[in-house]
Parts: sequence; C-alpha cells; structure tokens
Amino acid sequence: MKTVAVLVGAALIGALPAATAAPNDQSKQDQAFVDEAARGGKMEVDLGRLAEQNASDAKVKQFGARMVQDHTRLNSELGAVAKSIGLIIPTALSADQLAEYAKLSKLSGPKFDKAYMDLMVSDHTGDLAAFQKEEAATQDPKLKRAIAKAIPIIQEHLNMAKSDSTKLTAG
Repeated sequence: MKTVAVLVGAALIGALPAATAAPNDQSKQDQAFVDEAARGGKMEVDLGRLAEQNASDAKVKQFGARMVQDHTRLNSELGAVAKSIGLIIPTALSADQLAEYAKLSKLSGPKFDKAYMDLMVSDHTGDLAAFQKEEAATQDPKLKRAIAKAIPIIQEHLNMAKSDSTKLTAG
C-alpha cells in the first residue's frame, strides 16, 4: 500500500490514545493496516488538494476534490473505529510518501495531470487488494465493518482514476 487510498487521516492524526492492552498477533496486523491506511488517507487528502491547485484538466481537478471530500469523511469514520478498539494513528507521512508528494508538487499542467492520475491508478489498485485482505483477516467486527464500507469507495475511485488516466497525455 504505497499511499493507501482511504481512511484515517488529517482530522484525527495524533488525536487517538495509545492501546493499553498487550498486543497479540491479530491486533499487530490490525495496527499495521491502520498505520498504512492512516498515512494513505492523509496522503490522498494532501494530493487531492495539490491536484486542485496544479492540475490543468478539469476532470483531474474534480477527481482531486473528490479525493479530499471522500477521504476526509472516511478518515474520520475509520479514526473513530480505530479509537474505539485502541489502535494508534500515526502522525506523519512516510518518507516515501513525502518524496512522492515533493515530486508531484514540482509538476503542473498536463505533466502533473498524467503523473497524478497514474499514481492514483496504481495506488488504488494496491489499496483495494490490501483492504480486501484485511477485511478477510481481521477478527474485529468494528474494523471489518469499516473496511467493508470503504471497499466500494476505493473501487469507485479506482474506476474513476482508470477512466480519467486513459484520456490524458503527459504533454
């Protein structure tokens, strides 16, 4: 999950308490998933805002706005679930995500459009697989429900990104 398409991010980062129980293998797996989902959700919001500023294609700008809207909402929803089951939300993007953001922030116009949408296709492809894997693996019913609710949104984002990406050239 390079930038994980959905969930837990900007609004709740740093706001959740540490888990008090000793972690078992399942809670470690759930925590690892939430770590990636939180960072990915924040990244989607940050990149969506960047797309609203740097994109030249109206559909790319609209896609960026949609990422901000959907991921802000989903971040909040998963954040509440994570808090209720004692999981910790990371407070920063990974080094790879920071580098990817920096690279995209130097682009504008058609070059930005193509790079951003290509990233959204690859990212959402990986996200969908990761969310489906965690949905099957987690034993926590609250987390399972939150993930199940997010999967159709990730699929919709992937379909939109694929459609928009095929119409762009790097200029």
